[in-house]
Amino acid sequence: MAEKVAERLSAAESAAELRFCHDELARELRRCLTLEQMEQLASDIVCVHEAILRRAFFLAERETMKQSVGIRPPAWCWYVMGSIGRREPTIWTDQDHGVLFDCPEEVEADCYEFIRHMAAIGVDMLHEAGYPYCSGYVMATNKRWAQSVRGWEQQLSSYFESGWPNDIRFLLIAMDMRPLYGDAELAEAGRRTLFAEIADRPPLLARMGEHVQFPPVPLGWLGNVQTERWGPHSGAVHMKQSGYVQLANALKWLACFAQVPAADTAERRRALEAAGVLTAPLSTAVGEALSVYYSIRLKYSTEARDGREYVLWRTLERTEQKQLKQAMRTAKRLQRFVARQVARIHA
Repeated sequence: MAEKVAERLSAAESAAELRFCHDELARELRRCLTLEQMEQLASDIVCVHEAILRRAFFLAERETMKQSVGIRPPAWCWYVMGSIGRREPTIWTDQDHGVLFDCPEEVEADCYEFIRHMAAIGVDMLHEAGYPYCSGYVMATNKRWAQSVRGWEQQLSSYFESGWPNDIRFLLIAMDMRPLYGDAELAEAGRRTLFAEIADRPPLLARMGEHVQFPPVPLGWLGNVQTERWGPHSGAVHMKQSGYVQLANALKWLACFAQVPAADTAERRRALEAAGVLTAPLSTAVGEALSVYYSIRLKYSTEARDGREYVLWRTLERTEQKQLKQAMRTAKRLQRFVARQVARIHA
């Protein structure tokens, strides 16, 4: 599936053609979604998303150069974050990306003009291709996420020193940065530096560990799943907030704690097990829990609609309900494990 779509993408010249490939991915998924094929499907979904984004970034760069806006930086990288950065997106995912560039200080303003114009074209093109604007404005059109290396380092320093909840949230978002188009080493070096700087600041690391204890997993002491009580999603479970986000953030924090600067969730889990931070049984349980969340999210969110992360509990098959409860227990178990590491930092 991925090869077929990627071949079309290589010749795409418009947002409409990118959207066609995005829709084709959704059609193919509905046709062949089975648990046995989940691993291959997950790989195909990531490959197609990356191909669409790379093509959009290429077209945006080409159009900006054609219009002779600003100065193209000698080195720059468009990086992704969020679920695509962690290599675990569903079919319909919003935009989470930024740009890092490097240039002589005297031409930085002109280089930023090039980046700003290119980002505006790319963001709008992705929106037309079926990638909603990020509600938190984590996109390259936000100067917070489109910086020179100098500006990025200064910005991070302010986050390190203040440690306000919003600053911690931004640091956790940035920890997923993964290069996708351009000079990959800029983003790779940026992520490695970020992990090292946080690990060297135990008080900040501890505050971030406390931050990933929330939101609580909606599973009661007696094993009852706490569904939405009111509103249009009454009786439903939010699949991202019911344990998936807690697992992803806990692994992200543990990777920083152990100074393992990996970008994607699966790589983080394997590296933490190899480093002895996670025991083999816990690592296996976390891997199985992540697979449960991913498969259910894929199965019930193939349509591009609002609220697709909500799944009515009663619509889940009995086996899925059982698997999801176990995944929630694992998410709570991993949160408790992080809490113990945070306590050791405070000790």
